[in-house]
Amino acid sequence: MIPNVSAGPSLLNLNFMTVPMSALLPALLRILLAGSIAAALVSCSEATSPVREFPVLDDVGQSDWASVSVGGDHTCAIKSNGNAYCWGSNQYGQLGVVHSDTTCGSKDAQYSCSLVPHQVLPGVKWASISAGARHTCGITTDREAFCWGANDENQVGDFSPGGPIPAKVSGSLPWTQISAGATHTCAVRSDGALFCWGSNDRGQLGNGSVTGGGGSLSRVLGLRSPIASVSAGQQRTCARTTIGTVYCWGAVWIDRENGLEITRAQSTPQLVPKAPAMASLSVGTFTTCGADASGFAYCWEANSRGEMGTGTLDGSTSPLRVASDLEFLQLSAGIVHTCGIITSGAAYCWGDDSFGQLGVAPASLTERCGGPTLPCAKIPVAVFGRQQFTEISTGFGSHVCGVTVRGNLYCWGLGLSGQRGDGSESFAVYVPAMAREPR
Repeated sequence: MIPNVSAGPSLLNLNFMTVPMSALLPALLRILLAGSIAAALVSCSEATSPVREFPVLDDVGQSDWASVSVGGDHTCAIKSNGNAYCWGSNQYGQLGVVHSDTTCGSKDAQYSCSLVPHQVLPGVKWASISAGARHTCGITTDREAFCWGANDENQVGDFSPGGPIPAKVSGSLPWTQISAGATHTCAVRSDGALFCWGSNDRGQLGNGSVTGGGGSLSRVLGLRSPIASVSAGQQRTCARTTIGTVYCWGAVWIDRENGLEITRAQSTPQLVPKAPAMASLSVGTFTTCGADASGFAYCWEANSRGEMGTGTLDGSTSPLRVASDLEFLQLSAGIVHTCGIITSGAAYCWGDDSFGQLGVAPASLTERCGGPTLPCAKIPVAVFGRQQFTEISTGFGSHVCGVTVRGNLYCWGLGLSGQRGDGSESFAVYVPAMAREPR
């Protein structure tokens, strides 16, 4: 699913290429449900359809999930006691378990997978976890960082064979945040210094080069303020400083021509033009989204499936307001779709809905993006079920998961590798299904 897009020897802005679209967060938010909620109308001039906020409902039962991270075709989550679990494809050991419970795939192309959560490193307590395309990383409560899974580009680290055994990330402790991308990884140290490792073919390590890479930690150059958070995506990285400024580097989007996304290699961090101070940040495949301190959502770069949520399919090199006056507490950008949580806890998604990943029945959407048969939403639509979420995640695949205020974990969208964690490997669902409890 994740392509290996090569780049030439240029160090900065001289390398251009086209990429076909087809190739192509652990503090728990506690939200108070508003007593009454007013209707909110679209504010951006590009959109005319209203987006309405609605009362959220209590979900059934209660569990103790605290956070979740969606990868390519696997998912990982942490319980309130610090135990971490993963499920879905284990083809590259990305679940962090040697033996998973079943096999998935076609008869001729089967691979190891798990349909229900399995614990990672029993006895170890985790503060956060990040699922990448084919590998996973996490930070323990002792602030040590570990990675596991695919290591073909040294995204797990130097001298590690990869696979299901978590390997400790070298370097100075403690670590405060880590983000697993497609084939590279970045982490923030407690002093706000940022380091990356793995693939560097488009400058995604931010070290002034588009060659080399490797598993040794490489400090990101040219950042003028300490880093609060980092998000590693598909051959690209963005970081938010402690004062809310945003830098991006790697495969920086320029335009789209004849259905192809045009990017340039940028090997050192550059300030995002016209970006407001961001309180949160998330990098998708070729789209980045963030919310300012007031909760207004902004997205920029690729928009072929409506993943910017602006009401059009026009991309932008600078942030544009999502077509809604909804106030977002968190955003998560995926491959060609985006989801977020508003102040009431309601979840909204926009972009491609081919596999029900918007939490909306594809047949109910009248818009088509990227082709006559591909359902989409160019503005935020409410996720079916009206649960009150505290966190939502969508990553390198076509499924979405979220944690509710009652600690329940729901997933929807594609599920062929068991990545929804509901005990099935069914194709696609738009109704959020509760993940099974760990064995």
